[in-house]
Amino acid sequence: MTNPKNWLERLKSRPATGNYWQDYRQREAVAVLEANENNGDWAALSTYGNGFIREAAVRRLLESPSPQALAALLERLNDWVPQVRELAIEGVRPYLVPTQVEALLYSLKSLMALAKRQRTDHAPTLAAARAALLAPEVRVTLENAWRDSRGSEARFLFELLVEDLENRPQLLRRAVSHADMSVRRMAVQACDELSAEQAVPLLLRALETPGASVRVMALRALLGHSTEPHPYLQKALLDASAAVRALALWAAPRWNLDPRSVLRERLRLAPPQTKRAWLGVLGLAHDLKETLDEIWLTAARNAGPVAVRLASLEWQADNIPMLVTALNDGPKKVFLRATELLRKQSWEEVQTSLDERLVEALDSDRRDALVRLRPGWQQLAYLLRRLDAASPQDHASTLARLGDWCLGQYLIVDPMTPKPQRDALLARVKELEMSGALPTGCTERLK
Repeated sequence: MTNPKNWLERLKSRPATGNYWQDYRQREAVAVLEANENNGDWAALSTYGNGFIREAAVRRLLESPSPQALAALLERLNDWVPQVRELAIEGVRPYLVPTQVEALLYSLKSLMALAKRQRTDHAPTLAAARAALLAPEVRVTLENAWRDSRGSEARFLFELLVEDLENRPQLLRRAVSHADMSVRRMAVQACDELSAEQAVPLLLRALETPGASVRVMALRALLGHSTEPHPYLQKALLDASAAVRALALWAAPRWNLDPRSVLRERLRLAPPQTKRAWLGVLGLAHDLKETLDEIWLTAARNAGPVAVRLASLEWQADNIPMLVTALNDGPKKVFLRATELLRKQSWEEVQTSLDERLVEALDSDRRDALVRLRPGWQQLAYLLRRLDAASPQDHASTLARLGDWCLGQYLIVDPMTPKPQRDALLARVKELEMSGALPTGCTERLK
């Protein structure tokens, strides 16, 4: 192989070809390489647009082996210049041994990108890298790297490790609890190749992990492996995920299990202490259209997790006092869900409660949301009352808000407000407009 310094001298001594672009690229290469002779970033220069520079950078990387050099060389295996590709192949070859496992793991993303291209000329390199990573003496190193990895790297390493049939059960025991959910799904799928005696404990462990899709797969696999699935079907019926419960509800009759008896048995115990347990009980009761008693509903309304308080509103869709109380909940999502449910109630039933609530100190967003619950003309009536009660300091802002509301109307549909009251409200707006307090056109927008 030509020494990089000798190669640069040969490049400098090349005669001009007469081709403008070829001579330009040659001069550019000489200038860049001379500027980077002593402290150049050769990994970065290996991606330079000029092929002469990339070739020189690859030659430099061959002289200085490192994990960073391997990553750069793997990318050059796809170079469009044949000489650069051939040099890169030559440079990668010494790394494809078990003793270079750290460098291979560092360059894992580059290896994976190479594999995705599915080019036949990459097959020998990929096969050698795979063999090096699968060597028994580096398995511990590989497992440690897999344990700390996430995403595509975790999946790639898992696919390598699971090929070892002798160590597969031990690997799957760790894989069903891996931090990456996609690895947990792959582990559950791999349990199909184990005996029922080996698979069931692993699948039961997977049922305890986060990720509804993992638990659905684990439950489906358990139904195929076990002859007595009642214990974990009962657990699945009280799962926080609707998908898991749906599968359990489908399977329960086939195994002579009554979901309602499972729910009744759970309701005899004390209310849950965790969010997942709460959502499981509330979810199953909702799925079965069962009614919860006041003790459970009160406990759900006062539960710490926001998701539980939010779910409890579904049981109080017609309980106006409780919905109004939920408007005081700190998290916005609970407040908004309560307003959605109140919107479905008749105006006569909620008017008094909402009027009392609007008297309290509220931030502008929540006040606006409550005002929008009122019929169209009742919104105007409320804004006019606010204007009458406004202090001198707030009068201008309240008037501006009233004007914005009037100009924002297009067609008010309000079967609740009688015509005499509508006429009186319209006359008041006209009076304010004629006096110049409201912008021109407010009255016309309300007609």
